[in-house]
Amino acid sequence: RQPTGATATAAAQGAADMTRRMVCGGLAGMIAKTVTNPLDRIRMLSQTGEHGSKQKQSALSLYRTIIANEGILGLWAGNGANLLRVFPAKAVVFSTNDIYRKSMYRLSGRNAATEPLPSYLSFLAGGMAGVTASAATYPLDLARGRITGKLAGADKKKHYSGIINTVVITAKEEGFSA
Repeated sequence: RQPTGATATAAAQGAADMTRRMVCGGLAGMIAKTVTNPLDRIRMLSQTGEHGSKQKQSALSLYRTIIANEGILGLWAGNGANLLRVFPAKAVVFSTNDIYRKSMYRLSGRNAATEPLPSYLSFLAGGMAGVTASAATYPLDLARGRITGKLAGADKKKHYSGIINTVVITAKEEGFSA
């Protein structure tokens, strides 16, 4: 059976709305991650202790160390991997959340057009969408964490030089399952 003109138009509008939400959510996430990356970099170095000093350093001291060893752009180390991870993660969350919500409606026997989904099922659908996004973007998250959490040495040489290099070095040093 062919869809009617009104059904096709509604489907096209729904797809356009989903695409718009995915793009806007992805761009908003990318802007937020870029703005906060310097603080995230300092936090990561503080947590990992990979800042070249035996003793704990303050946030201001870590900031100065990053600038001295890597220049101002060092504050954004790992941001490329972060941006590559954020956009698809938001797209996966938005698209799979709708799929999981529809499944919850079917499982609960409720009518999506007339009955709201109970909060616990909506929460479960959102959680499953988050798990799906995390699993789909794990390699990028791993690369971001490795790049961000390691400071260049006094010789200005970085351990990781990019996303692919990070994945290759990690697989070589720690095995594929890392």
